[in-house]
Amino acid sequence: MSAGPPASGIEWLHAFMSLGCVHNNNWELQGGGVLLLDQPVVWLVTATKVIEDLDGQDLVIWVRRKASVNLLNISETQRKTELDWLHHPCGISATMFPVDPSFIIRAFSHPQCTKARDLLPMMPVVSLGSLMGPDIQRAPHDLPAVQEGIISTVDANSGLVHTTAPLLPRNAGAPLLLAPSHGTPATLAGILLGNTIVPEPDPRMVPIRLAHAVTIEAAFELIRSEAATKQRQRITESQPHQAENAGGNP
Repeated sequence: MSAGPPASGIEWLHAFMSLGCVHNNNWELQGGGVLLLDQPVVWLVTATKVIEDLDGQDLVIWVRRKASVNLLNISETQRKTELDWLHHPCGISATMFPVDPSFIIRAFSHPQCTKARDLLPMMPVVSLGSLMGPDIQRAPHDLPAVQEGIISTVDANSGLVHTTAPLLPRNAGAPLLLAPSHGTPATLAGILLGNTIVPEPDPRMVPIRLAHAVTIEAAFELIRSEAATKQRQRITESQPHQAENAGGNP
């Protein structure tokens, strides 16, 4: 299956990517990511912090195929194609995703995203993430966990959203979605960057924890930047099949 727009049901969960590295022959979770489709290219977007925390190690992700699940070395692909990460000052980064017809993935196109001006407090949202821990019997390539919440605040000037939907540990870069309802599919609202702790004056009270995300406009601004356009031209000229696969239907 090639990359295509998220459809109904839970297929939009396939736009989430678990990002990690291999240490002592073991894959370790480092962050989350989401796939965006800007014809004719699919982009992997995550938090810049995830890339920085790799500290020179290769970024390796899990990719689902029809009959198997495999590790894909994104850093190795970048070296072969001489492409690098693009960075946005708001704290997100993007790189071209090497699409293959056998991958079971989805990617959000611009019309399937919700702009900051359309986000309002109390809107229901969900965060996606990989559950990892000694007592959690889940593989890193399983479909992501879904956490519900609402939008708490929206700052149109800074492009920052606060939400009660939790950001799971080691999942910076994961997507924040407007929740699907009444047959309407989920839409991509932002990229989760971290948690904000609101302290309580009374030490006996538990501090309030909110996740914060940058709105999706920043991601499309990044993948449509001059630097991104140059990368797109290089890859489509040298690997035309990449463009065909990126725009394919499921």
